[in-house]
Amino acid sequence: MLNLNNIETGAPVGAPLELIPERTVVRAVINLLGGETELTEFGQGGLFVKSQTSSAIYCPLEFTIIGGDFNTRRVWHNLFVHGDKLDDNGVSVARNIGLSTLRRMIDSIHGLLSSDMSPEAQAKRNISGLMDLQSKEFCFSVGIEPEKNGYAAKNKMSLVLTPDNPEYVSGGGQPASAPPASSTVVPPAAVQNGGGVAPSWAQR
Repeated sequence: MLNLNNIETGAPVGAPLELIPERTVVRAVINLLGGETELTEFGQGGLFVKSQTSSAIYCPLEFTIIGGDFNTRRVWHNLFVHGDKLDDNGVSVARNIGLSTLRRMIDSIHGLLSSDMSPEAQAKRNISGLMDLQSKEFCFSVGIEPEKNGYAAKNKMSLVLTPDNPEYVSGGGQPASAPPASSTVVPPAAVQNGGGVAPSWAQR
């Protein structure tokens, strides 16, 4: 028998953290949370999750912000690579969006302009799989996903920033603080990830 009556449980849990203001630019470290599904096209290992509500497949990612006013805060993102909805060419819309996001993340990690098609740049974009992203730093603009379906509002990755964008912060720079009040969106209190629910573009 294990008696836990005399074990300290620590300080009471406080109120949820306020959301990071929309359009805040940050740098963050990527962590692949993993899943039970392997897609060999994206490398070895069970990195993907199959949605229980559709045929969407995604890789759950966690971003830990480094530096600035929001140091160590985390933002989560599901990188979708498959869904039922198809474009005019019969290709999954989710796949197109996922690969485009992945390309921008690689460009952000390595400080590459999207127009840079030099042999060196192309070599960096030729990755062995998603594990190449693990523990790498990149830059993005924070957004806010409104309260929906019983889940509180939460922060999200709004846009991956590359050197093409004047707001891009390189590895040697400091992430921006919150934007001026005039451009700040005041959100509801936050924060639960509704993971596993495919967005409309990944569904029929």
